[in-house]
Amino acid sequence: MVDPKDPGTIAMPFRLRRGRPPSGKAKSAAERMRAYRARHVTVKCDVLRSVIAQCQEIQQLLESNQALRSELDAAYAEIARLRSGQ
Repeated sequence: MVDPKDPGTIAMPFRLRRGRPPSGKAKSAAERMRAYRARHVTVKCDVLRSVIAQCQEIQQLLESNQALRSELDAAYAEIARLRSGQ
C-alpha cells in the first residue's frame, strides 16, 4: 500500500495466487449433485426409449421370421407330398 504522505514508498505488486482464479459463480455441492442427477435422468429416459423401440423392432422381426418359417414348412410339406405321389 502506498502512503500518500511519504514520497519514498512505492506500490508493491500483489502476488497472484496459484491455480485458477475464482469466478465468483461457484456452485455448492448440492447444486452440482442436483445438476448431475438431472442430466443422468434425461440420459436414462432417452436410453430407455431407444431400448423399447429396439425391442418392438425385434418383436416384429421375430413375428415375420415365424411367418416365413411356417411358409417354408408348408413348402417342404408340399414337396414331400409331390415326391411321395410319384
